Amino acid sequence: MKVTKINDWFEKFGRFEVKHRWGFLIGLLLITIIGCLGLPRLKLDNGEEDWFDDWETTKVNQDHFESIFGSTDTLLAHIKAKDVFDPEVLQMIDDLGNELLNKVPYAGSITSLMELSLPVGTEDGFEVTSPFEDGVPADQSELAEKKAFIMSRESIVNNLVSEDCTETWLIVNLEQYSENLDQAMSKIAPPAMEIFNSEKFRSNDKWELRPAGLSYTEYEEEKAITFQCISRIGLGFIVMLIFLIIFIRSLRGVIVPSIATLGAICTTLGFSAWMNIKGNNTMILVTVLLAMALAVGYAVHYINSFKMHFRKTGLRKESIVMGIRDSGWALFFTVITTMAGMLSFLSAGIRPMRWVGGITAAAVLAVFIYEIILLPCLYSFGKDQEADPDFVNTEGSTKSDLRIEAMGKSILNKKWVTVIAGIIVIIAVIPGLFKIKVNMNYADMMGERTPYIHRLMEITRSQLGSQYSYEVLVEYQEEDALKNPDVLKNMDEMAARIGTLSSTKVSNGKPRVSSVTKVVKEMNRTLNGDDPEAYIIPDDQDLVSQEMFLYEISGGSDLYDYVSEDFRAGYLHIELSGYDGEEIVRNLEEVKKWCKELFPDASNAGVVGEVVQYAQMNGKLVRGSIKSIGTSLLVILILLILAFTSFRTGFIAMIPNVAPIAIIGGIMGYAGVNLDMITAMIMPMILGIAVDDTIHFTNHIKYHFELTGNYRSAVLNSYREIGKTMIMTTVILCAMFGIFLTSTMTVLVNIGWLSIVGLGSALIADYTLTPVLLYITKPFGKETK
Repeated sequence: MKVTKINDWFEKFGRFEVKHRWGFLIGLLLITIIGCLGLPRLKLDNGEEDWFDDWETTKVNQDHFESIFGSTDTLLAHIKAKDVFDPEVLQMIDDLGNELLNKVPYAGSITSLMELSLPVGTEDGFEVTSPFEDGVPADQSELAEKKAFIMSRESIVNNLVSEDCTETWLIVNLEQYSENLDQAMSKIAPPAMEIFNSEKFRSNDKWELRPAGLSYTEYEEEKAITFQCISRIGLGFIVMLIFLIIFIRSLRGVIVPSIATLGAICTTLGFSAWMNIKGNNTMILVTVLLAMALAVGYAVHYINSFKMHFRKTGLRKESIVMGIRDSGWALFFTVITTMAGMLSFLSAGIRPMRWVGGITAAAVLAVFIYEIILLPCLYSFGKDQEADPDFVNTEGSTKSDLRIEAMGKSILNKKWVTVIAGIIVIIAVIPGLFKIKVNMNYADMMGERTPYIHRLMEITRSQLGSQYSYEVLVEYQEEDALKNPDVLKNMDEMAARIGTLSSTKVSNGKPRVSSVTKVVKEMNRTLNGDDPEAYIIPDDQDLVSQEMFLYEISGGSDLYDYVSEDFRAGYLHIELSGYDGEEIVRNLEEVKKWCKELFPDASNAGVVGEVVQYAQMNGKLVRGSIKSIGTSLLVILILLILAFTSFRTGFIAMIPNVAPIAIIGGIMGYAGVNLDMITAMIMPMILGIAVDDTIHFTNHIKYHFELTGNYRSAVLNSYREIGKTMIMTTVILCAMFGIFLTSTMTVLVNIGWLSIVGLGSALIADYTLTPVLLYITKPFGKETK
């Protein structure tokens, strides 16, 4: 299909639009109003259920676990001091626990140095006591005695308190929610924050307090993400206005794209809300900033085309129509390819990626519709002017246009140098592609420049702290199955094996694995004269039952933390040293094999916890990313072949667009940037955007070849007419993605600089490889002149 014929159709559309401009404007206004009315219904969150297609199964398993053992959520305070047994520190721990228990909703009980349940041998056998039940003793010798007793308990040291007495935990055990996490955290976190940050408890020269816990940190995450989104979008709008002023230099050219951007974004989100489509509050940032950048880019393309004709003819309405004629088809086709790049996320199999792909594709189309209606209609109001004689001879071109044409001549004269240089760059980045590591490390994604992540990482790096954990559930059909010494010994064996795994946290030589066996072993030791050698599971089931019964009737409170009341089920709690998805998956495979080996008669024995799902998502993310990139490459290739009605032209046009993808991947590998759910979006997104310039350039070259019959003339005319615009649009896109560099979130910073590298390399490829390959291969037919 000839480009001239397609341009003729856009010319007809332009004349129809200018003639019925009021109808177009009123229709667009009505659509905008309807869309905006849906915005109050818009739902955005970052719920974990959105990341898993099998969330219902995960939720059922989690609900089953919590139905047996209660809520898995806790409110934590990691306390660091010179000596946590200092009277002032102990009194602070006691007061803090009481205040949290009284003021925080769902607070059920406290575990701390001030609230312990430890068995102590007596003349009559033993009793369960709390060393500080009567408060902090004033007598130093009594305090030292209590300290020595607590530090002699193997189940306490390097679990609740570090062996050097510089760290300890205060744990608020939360009751089961009657609502979802989003609602519960908004009730739990604010009063807890107020208490932690109060003058009485905040960190000072005596102690350092570091809060944590699922509902607490989820609340902090939501606040941090909301701030990042609002501030980046606001900054993005300012940057958009600045570039409109610089590049377009007219009031109308600034106002119209701004209105188009706001209208397109609000309408798109509003209609998605009318359709009850829930969005993601992190991903929406990509949608909004990309829509802003493309709005400016489309405006620059059209307005520059309009200005070129207006300078040459002085006829406003005719220049409006010619602007649509020259830029309409290229703009429309770039919209289609950008949408194809974003819609490739639908094949990723991860809901937030599918949502951002769909909503961004819709926003891109909406931006184009707003621009193609508002710009011609509003620019058509005004008077004609005298043609500028300085631009008549240069066909409306400026000095900068002519300088870019001269640069094009130099590139064509050194065409083989360009090809060889491109090949060398691709060869150089290929090894980096094989160095890309897939890892969904939440802390790495957010980054330590985010204050609460820095605090969590300090906890993780401490002797007692960890950020991630999971459970191994062991469940039997028979009551009292967990009183069987063989089962308990196998649980102990399981704990010992898990302690050897590379991902398990170890505190001063002790693996952070907890279970009901620690209570049984502590009881057995107490009943055997506090002999450390008796810290074992007894062989006699009756003795085990008696020890558990005595512990329970004596007021012990830790027993049912790890075992069900009917003793059918128990679990091991395992803390992780860090997050390496591939390593965790390997470790969990070992755990699953051990479950089958050690608990063959159990009705249910396996791994429970969301960290398991995130680790398994690594493989899903790899497959999703490959599918997304492959889909976008295939769809865009097909579109290019259809657009230019030539297999050869379609394949040639793909080469400059594959190069930026390879460069981004290679740099990610060399720089050690993990592939996660956010960075996985970069390659398909950049491919969808980068192909825009290829289409504009190739389309113009084909158009001028149809007019001139000469490839060199067609290439140089294209450099002169749209070369400057290509630079402008790339600079605008890079500036918009550069806003991510100001974020405290590492993943957004990575999106920023990787996108800038991708877009910059795409521009270089389009300025060099695209015209050179078309000039060498001559895909549009033989020259006639």
